[in-house]
Amino acid sequence: MATVRIEAFDVPADADAAFLADWAEARAHSGATLHRALRADVRPRFVAVGPAGPDGGDAYEVVHEDGEPEGAGGAVLIARFALPAGGDDRFTAAWEALRARLAPRRGYLGARLHRGVGTAEGRFVALVRWSSPLMHARTLQQPDVQEAIAALPYPGRPALYLPVSGGDA
Repeated sequence: MATVRIEAFDVPADADAAFLADWAEARAHSGATLHRALRADVRPRFVAVGPAGPDGGDAYEVVHEDGEPEGAGGAVLIARFALPAGGDDRFTAAWEALRARLAPRRGYLGARLHRGVGTAEGRFVALVRWSSPLMHARTLQQPDVQEAIAALPYPGRPALYLPVSGGDA
């Protein structure tokens, strides 16, 4: 499957403008999409997803994809998961059960699950695109979705992000 690079940037909220200017100058043509957290207290504040570099750092392979996780518009839930050695099968089974509960919900646009390779920081990173933060919030209120989240064997660090630049923007 395809390999992508996922980079997290911990930028204080008052430094957004400077970071975005630096990004536009240095990386705008990298093919990566840059996402900014909806809330100023979320860490990391920015996450970039794009083609993997030749060094293999921060590289992830796509292990599942459905719908349109990278389409235009909407909000993206990005969740990073740290797992112990040997936990992949248990995690992916629980994640698939959760994704199956999310997929039929109004506002769900698509998902992609990545598994880290090389020196990637998190073992898994999930991106789930929603039509809006409201549709995501409504889905989280559903008891069957809450049960599926609780069944994940390893806690994630989820947050909602908006794309602020994409591809060669």
